[in-house]
Amino acid sequence: MRTILSGYLGNKGVTLITLIIAITIFAVFITVFSYVMIAKHGSEALYVQSTQAYAVAQAGIEYGIRYATDKYVVDPTYDYSDFPINDQSFGNGSFTLVYTAATPTDTSELTSTGIVGVATRQIILHGFTGVVSGAGIDIDD
Repeated sequence: MRTILSGYLGNKGVTLITLIIAITIFAVFITVFSYVMIAKHGSEALYVQSTQAYAVAQAGIEYGIRYATDKYVVDPTYDYSDFPINDQSFGNGSFTLVYTAATPTDTSELTSTGIVGVATRQIILHGFTGVVSGAGIDIDD
């Protein structure tokens, strides 16, 4: 009768060990899940700053085109010697413009670097002097 009520005598404590293992696995799962959520939440600010830095870099390109176009309209021989423009404030960040003159093998470039917080993004406009003089932008197919 004793074996019927308590089960087999050789299986004592198996339920307790199984329960301890299950609780340990559950605790590890919760810890890893919490760590992932904290890491994701912390990286979201960098993603937002990176997106804002890209928008600031785009604004820098537009600013450079407008600035140079105004100079070019007044003087078509304008040599863009007053570039670079450093740390021009815009929104939550700033941008820096650097002009690279055309060489026999390459077109002129305007490089805009947008900075917001710790994020930095860069955009390069090839054929900058052509855009300023009204030639437009060619898109490679």
